[in-house]
Amino acid sequence: MAPSTANFHGDDAECLVAASLACRACLSGEIEWRLEVTEHDPRVHCRCRRCGGTQVVFVTESQALRLSLHAGSHLDTTPRPKPDALLA
Repeated sequence: MAPSTANFHGDDAECLVAASLACRACLSGEIEWRLEVTEHDPRVHCRCRRCGGTQVVFVTESQALRLSLHAGSHLDTTPRPKPDALLA
């Protein structure tokens, strides 16, 4: 599969980060991922736990920073309101 580009902001909910890395073959959010930070093109190597499909997702430096905070962990795919939205 051709590489893709992640579509999330640094302050997006975790479910949006997970959706950006979801399997393009079966749309599953159940993926194993590994962040590879290079000098020019940081990327995420993903493997789907459901169908076994693999993909490479290019990320920006700020997206790589966000993902580095979750390195080695499962991304939560459950939508949750932002804490400040609960106060409104």
